[in-house]
Amino acid sequence: MDFLNATLFGFTAWRIYLAAALLLFFVGFVIWRVRTTKPRSGSGGAAGNAKKFAEQHMSTIPLTDTQRIDRLQRVVTLKAGENADLSDLTFGRLSKFRIAFAGIEHAKGQEFAHLKLELGGATAGCGASVEEIGDNDFLVPREMGDDQRSSITYMSGRADAVSYLQVKVKKIDIVEGSAAIDVLHVRGRKRAA
Repeated sequence: MDFLNATLFGFTAWRIYLAAALLLFFVGFVIWRVRTTKPRSGSGGAAGNAKKFAEQHMSTIPLTDTQRIDRLQRVVTLKAGENADLSDLTFGRLSKFRIAFAGIEHAKGQEFAHLKLELGGATAGCGASVEEIGDNDFLVPREMGDDQRSSITYMSGRADAVSYLQVKVKKIDIVEGSAAIDVLHVRGRKRAA
């Protein structure tokens, strides 16, 4: 009896074998893809993220184990038209640091906080979920699981230090017309020899 031409459930056996092989190949491919694209958890929380970001994007700044990481963080709640002077969070790296909250805007079925930053002449960037309206003028959604996509960032560096600033919106209160804004500034520098 020829096992490839036998019929099972009304189908020839070779078609069932082919379907099973394709199914196994697909399952194996999915497992391989998940394992190779799984995000690797970094150690050190936000400071570790800043160091990893610096290593990837500013390879001219040597980051070594002799590095000291300083971290300042504050959550400010602003109502529409208010601003906050956060110069004390700059480690002296920015001549001016102010956040102005222009109000809440609705687009694409969600709320955005309209934030304007003053960075003493520097220009910030943003993640893919943030809409850049103009120079340091952003529509920021409430923070999601992926901080990089839903935040405003600024990075600067010298040969002895790197500075990473992240601004994200923790909460938008439509009734009060306010937003809770989380500001994180991480500085990595070499210890004095």
